[in-house]
Amino acid sequence: EMLKNENLKELARKKFHHFATLERKHQELDDLIDDMERRAVLTPKEELELERLKKERLAIRDEMMILIKKAQEMENEK
Repeated sequence: EMLKNENLKELARKKFHHFATLERKHQELDDLIDDMERRAVLTPKEELELERLKKERLAIRDEMMILIKKAQEMENEK
């Protein structure tokens, strides 16, 4: 799992300045999602919001994975 590898994340942070921003946003979404999932009951509106947040988190995760792969490739080309 690339996103758990600190060395790879450090490499991505060095190569792409917005990687750290993505990490922060991912963490914020994680926290929001966790909070919502801990609630006993969600309104239909909150259910929709939760789905939206999960999709957004997934999109950010995908973007982070792409940047990690790119950073690795750049490193391997050295």
